[in-house]
Amino acid sequence: MTDETAMLAFAAKWRHWNGGPDEDIFVEFGVSPTVYFHRLRAILTSPRWSQLTPSLAQELLDICDHRLRGPETRAS
Repeated sequence: MTDETAMLAFAAKWRHWNGGPDEDIFVEFGVSPTVYFHRLRAILTSPRWSQLTPSLAQELLDICDHRLRGPETRAS
């Protein structure tokens, strides 16, 4: 499984829980959640992954955008 495939699988698995716990992201991929969600967003906007259903791709992009906002904006 490629890193991209693993990131997409993780994101899909955790989509109902806002993308997964920070600790699990670090353990699974060895990067901070910020780096993970930036990479995931790049993957999702790449033409290579256009076979995802539009609704799933949009849901995952929304999670990326939400998680990349600072905690102060997420709380409001």
